[in-house]
Amino acid sequence: MRFGDMPPKPLYQAQRLVAAALLTCLLAAAASGAILYWDTNGTTAGAGTANGTWSTGGGAANNRWNTIVGGGSGGTIGKWTSGADAVFSAGTDDTGSYTVTLAAIQNVSSITVEEGSPTLSTLAVNFNDASPDVLVATGSTLTFGVAPTSSTNNLNLGSATATGTTVFSANTSLTGTVNLAGGTLRLAGTSYTFGTLNVTGNSTIDFAGATTLNLTTLSISAGVTLTIQNWTRASDFFFATNWSGVTKDVPDNGGSTPVSQVVFTGFTANQTGWDSFDSQIRPNVPEARAYGAILLGGLAGFFAWRRLIRRPAGHVDISPDF
Repeated sequence: MRFGDMPPKPLYQAQRLVAAALLTCLLAAAASGAILYWDTNGTTAGAGTANGTWSTGGGAANNRWNTIVGGGSGGTIGKWTSGADAVFSAGTDDTGSYTVTLAAIQNVSSITVEEGSPTLSTLAVNFNDASPDVLVATGSTLTFGVAPTSSTNNLNLGSATATGTTVFSANTSLTGTVNLAGGTLRLAGTSYTFGTLNVTGNSTIDFAGATTLNLTTLSISAGVTLTIQNWTRASDFFFATNWSGVTKDVPDNGGSTPVSQVVFTGFTANQTGWDSFDSQIRPNVPEARAYGAILLGGLAGFFAWRRLIRRPAGHVDISPDF
């Protein structure tokens, strides 16, 4: 083949496919490094009224993302780029609660809430990064109206400085590793399944309703406390098949680490236990039937004592008891 001649058609088509695949990979890599700030007021600084549609298409009304942190005309205002890092919001004026309506399932690398309390509604957010972060500023709340998904089934929640609240409103399954490094995870649905829950910083799990949390493995770093909030006996359930560093046995584990690093509000750390028969983590307090047995025993003893002291001295009662 002479220089300048086109390659044979099959080879040419193969080269085009390879080039297209390479371009797709490059675009994905570029997108994953992009940081986009939620911005609903166009070229005006800040983010504006905040409510809006999260979309990769549609008209100019869906141009809700800015490339600069302060918002306004200094950056590029446009639609969402799949796989970018989402920040709520541009500027510092979005301090209230607002709703972001997803026009489609959106791929994100991470989500950061710098101020305010957004609710992501209608459709799901999919985290397509290998180790995606959700960082919510202290005092703010991020609510997932639809269960988030993760391409790797992993998710990192909170940090030592991002101690806000993340709300999973719908039943959620993440079979990889969920890292809790700070803040509060509120479970507002009824059923949650995580592969490994790895607690690396002081954190809270809020059982906001009649909720069951199922873990394959629980792991808690030394010196860290996991607070269980709004847990109600016989309504909320916290199960772990495995617990790193713990031998499953309720009474013997009370007061020892890492069992004592899980603290239920209203109970002491020494009361936390892990049931050997059903893998439930819960406070170790007497059950209702145990209280009933104690009460009945006390009453029986009281009446026996009353009967004894009412008998005359030296009297022997030989009458039958009925």
